[in-house]
Amino acid sequence: MPVVRGIFYFEAVSNLGTAVYVLLFPAQFLAQLVPQDLPLVSVELGRWYAVLLLVLSAVLLGALREGDDRFLRRVIVAFLIGDGFQIAVSVRLGVVLDSFPFAVHAAIWSSVFYAAARVYYLRSSRSSAPR
Repeated sequence: MPVVRGIFYFEAVSNLGTAVYVLLFPAQFLAQLVPQDLPLVSVELGRWYAVLLLVLSAVLLGALREGDDRFLRRVIVAFLIGDGFQIAVSVRLGVVLDSFPFAVHAAIWSSVFYAAARVYYLRSSRSSAPR
C-alpha cells in the first residue's frame, strides 16, 4: 500500500503547486482550459479555485500523515466523489468549447488515474475499515 499512499502524497503536493500557480497567475491557468479571453471577474474566480485546492490538499496531507486509515478512507471517498464530478465537468467544458484542449484532457485522465488509485486503496484497506 505504500505506493498508493505515495500517489496520494504526489497528488497533494502537485495540487499545492497548482494552487500557488493559480493564485499568482489565474489568467494563464484559465487560458490553458479556455482558449479565449475571459472577463476579469472570471479570472479572479480562478483564485477561488486555488483556495479550495489549497484546503483540499491540506486535508489530504493531514489524513495521510495522521496514520489512521479510518480517517484517510473517509477523505479518499470524498475525493473519489470529486473525481467523478471533475470528469463530468471537464467533459462538459470540452463539449461547450467544441474542443478538448490539452489541459481538459489532462484533467480528465488524471482524475481517472486518481480515481483508480482510490478504488484500489479502498478495496485493499477494507480489512482495517470501521464496521
